[in-house]
Amino acid sequence: MIGLAGEVRAAREDDLEHIAPWTSETFEWGDYVPDRFQRWLTDPHSTVLVIPDPADRPLALCHAVMLSANEGWLEGARVHPDHRRSGLGSALNRAGVKWLAERGARVVRLAVEGANESARNQVEKLGYRRVCDWHQGDLAVDPTRRCPAPFRLRPVAPSEIDAAWMFWANSDLALAGRELIPNGWQWRRTRPDDLIEAAGDGSLYQSPAGWTVARQPKPGRLETTFLATATEDAPRLFDGLQDLGVRLDVDTLSVKVPGTPWVVEALTRAGARPREIVVYAKMP
Repeated sequence: MIGLAGEVRAAREDDLEHIAPWTSETFEWGDYVPDRFQRWLTDPHSTVLVIPDPADRPLALCHAVMLSANEGWLEGARVHPDHRRSGLGSALNRAGVKWLAERGARVVRLAVEGANESARNQVEKLGYRRVCDWHQGDLAVDPTRRCPAPFRLRPVAPSEIDAAWMFWANSDLALAGRELIPNGWQWRRTRPDDLIEAAGDGSLYQSPAGWTVARQPKPGRLETTFLATATEDAPRLFDGLQDLGVRLDVDTLSVKVPGTPWVVEALTRAGARPREIVVYAKMP
């Protein structure tokens, strides 16, 4: 057993050598914390908070980041295996909320896998409320699978942005997703500027089946951050995304959709096995 924990402090670069050994196998596929730690430290909009032992070695950490002028996000909460269920995670969460509130956050959000019941119970005890459910599904891009030419996605011209925004803002998807937009595992309020930026960099696409924002965060992977479609059109939009994946020469298409039954069903029929993600929020 490592010694008793100390007070919360900001992380330093040299903390990584102590954090990496117990954050490398958090999930079956590993963990993202060691890879992102340095980037978090240098982000002017974020902080990494830790609780050290008497020798000043971190026993727990979390990442707090401002996603907009008034929206905060918490992620990367990890506790050394020898100190779990000792209150360190709760203490860091409160410290993260305080840090964000001091920088103008009027709401603080976080996300938990739907299947992670123990984590969901913990954040609910901390006063978070479940605001919306999302589903993420990955599709293997089949080079032989092409959609009919009329339904192939094409970049959106700036003049078409208003139509995309109005359609989405009045849709079931905006309602179910509480008008949030995902970026990786971070959710914040969607803004018209998101579509303007996407149209500007060529990542906002349209077909008769709807609109989507799709970007490549790394080679071989295409991720959607925005979908605007209707019940009868969703299957065609997913066909168009598959076709776009072929054209962009990627291996995997990752799609996040709000927990609206018809769009989750369409994603499942497209070949994905969607998993639930629960977004929580609290007022600081």
